[in-house]
Amino acid sequence: MNFLNIKNTLKNTLKNNSGFTLIETLVAIALISLISLPVFMVTSDIVTFTKKIKDLNRRNGELIKLERVLRKSVRGVQIPFWISNIELTEGTNAIRIPYWNGEAGLVLKMGIEDKTFKITTPEGTRGFKGYDGVEFDFLKDSKLRTIGLSINVKKIKREDVEFQCAFGAIGRDVFSEK
Repeated sequence: MNFLNIKNTLKNTLKNNSGFTLIETLVAIALISLISLPVFMVTSDIVTFTKKIKDLNRRNGELIKLERVLRKSVRGVQIPFWISNIELTEGTNAIRIPYWNGEAGLVLKMGIEDKTFKITTPEGTRGFKGYDGVEFDFLKDSKLRTIGLSINVKKIKREDVEFQCAFGAIGRDVFSEK
């Protein structure tokens, strides 16, 4: 076959072939739709799942930051060994603890203010937004001395989260974070 024969064959084929009929086109569109529907649904589920994972990661990041600040702040409370009993001022959504860094005049304050959980130490104040409540309970040792705090924070539209934090020192005992 030479080049002219191939060219003529192609011209004859194109002239005789008038294209797809309407039915063939509709069937092709229907098949493409049936195939692409599950792909679209899976893609939609993946996007939804990805959004949920990003939200959980963001939320867990916030909780990790809160936990670090709480542990550091509560660890700053160092009650001298000559103090056998301290009075801790406790309120509905707030607490005030003396003996920050061993000094009675320096205090650790924590509480909810304008939907923000605020932690105030002599070093400064940190605020975490989106909280509508907090409950405090004291951690006691076998001698019933207050050795730390249990802090249950209530995040708006989320489940409660509890943190247990030991004071930096009680009397002659020094606690280390595990």
